[in-house]
Amino acid sequence: MLRRKNYWLLFAILLLSLTSLSPSMDLNRLDGPPPLNEYQSQAQDYSSRQKGEPVHLRISVSLSDNELRELQKISGHYTLFSGVTIELNNLGEAAGEDALMKELTIGDRSDIVMTDAHHIRGLAQQGYLLPVEVYESSAGGTPLAPLLPLLQWNGYAWGVPLDIDPYVFVYSPQRMKELETEALPRSLDQWNRLLEQIPKEPKKYVLALDANNAYGLSAFMESTGSGLFPTSRKALDWIIQNRGSLYLTDGLDGGIWNMLREGNIAAAIVRLSEWEKNRGGALAAELPWMGDGAGERTLYSRSFALSAQSRSPEAAADWLTYVTSEKAQHDWLESTGRLPGAEEPYRSGLPGGGSLPFDTVSLLADGDTLEGEPEAEWNEITSAAGLLLAGKVDSAGYIAAILSSTGAEEDKP
Repeated sequence: MLRRKNYWLLFAILLLSLTSLSPSMDLNRLDGPPPLNEYQSQAQDYSSRQKGEPVHLRISVSLSDNELRELQKISGHYTLFSGVTIELNNLGEAAGEDALMKELTIGDRSDIVMTDAHHIRGLAQQGYLLPVEVYESSAGGTPLAPLLPLLQWNGYAWGVPLDIDPYVFVYSPQRMKELETEALPRSLDQWNRLLEQIPKEPKKYVLALDANNAYGLSAFMESTGSGLFPTSRKALDWIIQNRGSLYLTDGLDGGIWNMLREGNIAAAIVRLSEWEKNRGGALAAELPWMGDGAGERTLYSRSFALSAQSRSPEAAADWLTYVTSEKAQHDWLESTGRLPGAEEPYRSGLPGGGSLPFDTVSLLADGDTLEGEPEAEWNEITSAAGLLLAGKVDSAGYIAAILSSTGAEEDKP
């Protein structure tokens, strides 16, 4: 009898143990949004409004005065039929990452923030954002294919692109002929041949590029058939060896246009919007990428993200779908000249598309993203690119700086 009681006691203990474990066994298999962390869980409290209570959205942006007026106009149309009031907080066209982080942490609880699409994944991983598609009540525009890797993480979409501003090469075809070069270089050998033709004189440069971010370096690497990471050591070494022939800018240097026309710079890497402002004078523009699809790391995109501090995430997501609708994107293009970040306007026929220095079909194809590539944050890539361009690290130092942020190790030959 005593032995039988022991069996029942052991069975009861085993049952209690299994019961205590069962609530956490299948958490990762449940459908729905990913688990929320400290920042994201706040949204659940803020979104619990009483039915019928007016909705007010605070949206932090970084726009020019003209762009701000257009977004206010589009938002005004949204308010008319939705009843949702919109407060646009413009941080300034040159607002940096510090201003963005303030809005996401200690600011006035913005519902939506604007940032470079390359920052979206990192912000989502740190818990500052909410997955947009979980709260969407209607379908918005479909982001351009090259932008999707930047906006998605953990199976969810965390950002919505407003527009794009691709980086392009600008040069004088006449000057290229004078330098005995028939076309823009598309390999290291061709860049070397062009460099050999540049007069060995002060203030004569083979290439101008922005040193404040990684887009300029990325465009050069694309022109050699490489990327920022994984990358070609030979192309990085070329940058180091020829730093004296590179004209480094802050992205806002208007002097490069006269230097291009006067032949003091053979080619420059600039945003398309800057080219549009300064085109003419026998200058031409070409895309840096050579494949059928656009390289994601030469596409600057201003994108919206849903803050984890949002009091009304459903209404905020609905506003996001409205500003990416085909009608709103056409209005934005007509008023600001900035290309849409959604693909629908390109498929239906982009107004003025014929005047662009490239075929917009390339924006609808997937880029050259490498599967299995270690994920490096854009901030780390930008920092490493700045050190390389400044001559503070060599190619090995550049690669090591990026690898240190991924936790990976370089493959040894």
